[in-house]
Amino acid sequence: MATKSGRGGRAVVRIPPTFFGIALGLSGLSALWVFAGTSFGAPAAFGDALGVLAAVVWIGLTLAYLRQGPRRILADARDATVGPLLAAPVMTAYVLAADVLEPHAPGAARTIVIAFLAIGLLVSGLLTGQWMTGGLEEETFGPAFFLPTVGIGFVGADAAAVVGLHSIAELFFGIGIAGWVLISSVALNRLFFRPRLAPSLIPTMAIELAPAAVAGNAYFLIHPGSPDLLLLGLSGYAALMVIAQIRLLPLYRTLSFTPSFWSFTFPPANMALFALRWLELERPAGSSAYAWTLFAAITVLVGAIAARTIVAAAHGQLLPSPEGAPAVALIRPSDASGPVRSAA
Repeated sequence: MATKSGRGGRAVVRIPPTFFGIALGLSGLSALWVFAGTSFGAPAAFGDALGVLAAVVWIGLTLAYLRQGPRRILADARDATVGPLLAAPVMTAYVLAADVLEPHAPGAARTIVIAFLAIGLLVSGLLTGQWMTGGLEEETFGPAFFLPTVGIGFVGADAAAVVGLHSIAELFFGIGIAGWVLISSVALNRLFFRPRLAPSLIPTMAIELAPAAVAGNAYFLIHPGSPDLLLLGLSGYAALMVIAQIRLLPLYRTLSFTPSFWSFTFPPANMALFALRWLELERPAGSSAYAWTLFAAITVLVGAIAARTIVAAAHGQLLPSPEGAPAVALIRPSDASGPVRSAA
């Protein structure tokens, strides 16, 4: 659906940063299956096929997004509602290069990771600087703000460790830790003491699963060997957040579908990967059954959201409405419980 006309009257499709959650979720699922194929006998080709699909989606979305021009991109970066999502394509590149490409083409994977580590540091720093100018609103502040520092930091550390950049991995791990400490308290304070997030932003509460999971996965690679205090502490916090998400399930069930539902994909996939690393390390009785249950459940979850996305696209309910036209109602009026800002 076109939102504006380019030179010569050409229509330019509006691709909001929210859509990068699709590529990120698919990449997380592919990384989970690649690990399952290496450690638990799952079909290796399935993980690779998912990686190819995620790469195609990522390339397509990136090209379409860049085609909107620098003015649109800068406007998104300044918009606190969608700006944090600009970290998602960088995180996707880390996962696809390190977890999917590296086993087949380590040289190319290392080159891509190095390039996107630099891009990720730039994106993280510029967005942080933008927020430091002030003007953020509590109504739209939430877990999505983890992505530029916590996401780029920990996922970047994971990717750097995979391609042998150990010192860089520790550097990015530090970015993740600092971002987590500084942003987590603000995000939780907003969730605890202010009115509930707008319905279009409620799915981003699933991102609370991600910090402990991505930190734990990175730490497994940076600090191999016997579990230490930090790894055990990360695991404890991960368990806490899993239980918290179970409590949120009734709230999630009241929502109408929007592209922000892809927030439900990457965090659970990384939490499952974190659990699989523990199963691989400890090898308790029935570990294979636990592993298959985990990656089958995450596959069903991501598959269901992908199917619902296809249905929404087929009915013209996925892309934003053209400027000046009435917006497609992706949120039921009865769901509204506070100020609503579109996540697109």
